[in-house]
Order: sequence, then C-alpha cells, then structure tokens
Amino acid sequence: MSRMQVLDRLVLPVIGAAIVLGIWQGTIAYYGLARIVLPTPLEVANTLWKLLGNSGFWHDIQISLKEFFLGCLIGCLLGIAVGVLVGVRQDARMVLGPVIEAMRFIVPFAWIPLTVLWFGTSLTGKVVLVAYAVVFIMIVTTARAIATVEPTLMRIGVMLGMRPWEIALKIHLRAAAPAIASGAKAAAAVGWIAVVAAEYIGASAGLGVMITNASMSLDTSTVIAGMIVIGIIGAVVSWLIGVIAGAWLNH
Repeated sequence: MSRMQVLDRLVLPVIGAAIVLGIWQGTIAYYGLARIVLPTPLEVANTLWKLLGNSGFWHDIQISLKEFFLGCLIGCLLGIAVGVLVGVRQDARMVLGPVIEAMRFIVPFAWIPLTVLWFGTSLTGKVVLVAYAVVFIMIVTTARAIATVEPTLMRIGVMLGMRPWEIALKIHLRAAAPAIASGAKAAAAVGWIAVVAAEYIGASAGLGVMITNASMSLDTSTVIAGMIVIGIIGAVVSWLIGVIAGAWLNH
C-alpha cells in the first residue's frame, strides 16, 4: 500500500467526520436549539467519556453482544444447513420453499410482542429474535449460491465416489462460500439491529435499555452517545465477520 493510499484512508474519513460535526454544530447555532433537543458534539463527547468509566455501561454492551453473538451463531448455522438442503434437494425446496418465502417477509420486529410474552425479558427471547432475523437471509443466500454451482463439479464428485453429504459439504458449500460470507455480513447487520430494537421494548439490560431510560429522563446526550456506540459496534462486528470470512475463503 502506497503512502498516498494510507493518507487517503486516514485523512478522508476524518474529513467526512468533520463535515458531519460541522453540520451538527451549525444546525444548533442556526436554529438556536436547546440542549434537551440537540446537544452539541462536545457535550455528547463528554457524556460518552463519562460512560466509558461507568461499569453499568460496559455491562449493557456485554449483554447486547452476548444476545447478538448467540443469536447470530444459531441463525447462521441453521440457515446454512437449511440453505444447503433446499439448494441441493428439489423435494426439500418444494416442501420448505413456500414456508420460507412467506416467513422471511415477516420482519423480526413484528415478533417482539410475542417473544416478550413467551420469554419475558430473559436472554432467550432476544437470542431467538436475532436468530430469526438472521436465519432466512442465510437460507436464501446459501440456496441461491448453491443453485449456481457448476454441475460438472457434482458429476466429478459422483465419479470419485463421494456420498451425497460429502458432495454437499466439500463441493456445494465450498463453491458457495463467497456468497455465504457476503450474506453473513448482511445478516449480522440485521441481527444487530434486531437485538437493540428488542431491548427497547422488553429487556432488563442492554444498550437499548440504556437509551430508553435516558430518553425517559430527557437525557438527550446519553441517547445520542448510545446511538454512536451502537453504530461503532455494528461497524466493528461487520469488519470482524469480513476478516473471518476472508480467512475461511483463503483456507
């Protein structure tokens, strides 16, 4: 990587952030907005700094991440398994296809009242909701990727005496890996949104709960600081999934 490319990667994001902060501060000055409506960037930065020294804040992050990773792992594994089955077997596609097509259009947020009713504010409800948000993205992505696998590869597998499950794992899944990795990043984004949204309604801890409590107290600085943390964590999670997927593809 050249020096110019390094500078671009460092300088351009800083310029983008500066533009956002300038618009933010300019809007407050132009309209004379009160702190309770929109605090200044400096006030939000001070609030965020105080939160970093608060053990309760880190506990909320830990709870949200635990709910997310458990749900995302379950959803990804189940989605890939069902996606392989649907992509490989026509009978499974005929049986499960209509159900999958119907259910994947029911947004995860529509299930929040039921998960609260069934599981209360426990960890299980949020994990189920995240898994639901992730699983259909992975099913559809995996099935479509497998449908595009070169038929010659399957014939070679049969000629080599591979069993059906070996063909599915060593040929179909391997060939579909790039698309599955891309789908996992999209699924993780939806899963992270789902867990935070679920915490707004039914939870006893987590970033969503922190923001809800702050909004009820009219603590706008904490609300915005929490939103910034949610965005940063989401970006980091997406980056980590990309790194893991890259390592898997290069393995």
